[in-house]
Amino acid sequence: MKKYRIISKLFFVFILLWLGSCKDNEVKNNEKSIAYNAPVEVKTKAQVLASEVFKNGDIIGADLSPKIISAEEVYNLLDKNILVIDTRGGKDFANGHIKNAVSVKMSELMDYAQVKGLPMYKKVILVCYTGQTTSFSAAILQLLGYENIYVLEWGMCGWNKKFSEKWTKNISDKYVKKLVTTPYPKNSPSTLPVIENVKNTGPQILNTRARTILKEGFGGSAVSFRYAEGSAKKGKSYLICYQPESVYKEGHIDNAVLYDQKNSFNLSTDLLTLPTDKTIVIYSDKAYQSTFIMVYLQMLGYKAKTLKYGANSFMNSKSIERGTGFSDSEIKNYPFETSEYIEVVGEVQEGGC
Repeated sequence: MKKYRIISKLFFVFILLWLGSCKDNEVKNNEKSIAYNAPVEVKTKAQVLASEVFKNGDIIGADLSPKIISAEEVYNLLDKNILVIDTRGGKDFANGHIKNAVSVKMSELMDYAQVKGLPMYKKVILVCYTGQTTSFSAAILQLLGYENIYVLEWGMCGWNKKFSEKWTKNISDKYVKKLVTTPYPKNSPSTLPVIENVKNTGPQILNTRARTILKEGFGGSAVSFRYAEGSAKKGKSYLICYQPESVYKEGHIDNAVLYDQKNSFNLSTDLLTLPTDKTIVIYSDKAYQSTFIMVYLQMLGYKAKTLKYGANSFMNSKSIERGTGFSDSEIKNYPFETSEYIEVVGEVQEGGC
């Protein structure tokens, strides 16, 4: 009888343990089921691209806006480990270029960079007429990860007086009296633009957008003062003054909104205040700065344009006072080389700033 009771108790304990084990398995299975069925956040292509662009940190506040190099420094570096790429039209290149420079069309820069291997050079200097067009190209290459890209300050206009006409004919003070001091507020934060792209990964989307933007070229992205002022007044564009706050307060184009150069255009700051349903027009003292921002925004999917020749086109004397303006003192007298121009049938001469 005692043996029977012991066996009964053991059997009862076994049943309790078995039931507890079943309960634990049921809970674990339920947890697995819940985890398996949990919704997974799917990023839009704009978010994927933004993550790729921002993966190296604050590119706007870093030394990439873009990197500018003076004519004097380039002259002193000739015959050193540098590469000078001239993106002007073939005929202009033949009429005068920096020693050892190579002529490359802007639309072919990405292919040239991949084949040539630009990282082998300490500095790669992009050259155009005024420095604004190559700022367009440099911004794209820098966003693709090339860290040794530089823009010749003032372009060939600053290299020798023979080439200075592009700047000297396009600087003025003719709109100084139209400047206002009225502050205009930013938009409320919204969302990133919708990006139509057949690629899926960040590097793929970035690469295809870079090629598209280079192919479209700089010309259609540069607008005049009249366009900038008129379209903003009619509410057709969102005009941005990319300057220090002190400069904005001195006077800016009517309806322009301040985006301070110290802290703008990142996801953590003001990027999402930009409209996705309007053209964004940016201007700054030095045109290469607004051009860099324009390309950066275009890469992210915004419809962005830059002011041709920057603030120098309408308040040159004010820019000179701030040390950011073009004047005859910026023009050097460095030597240049010429070469034979062989015309290609059907070729269109690329212009630009």
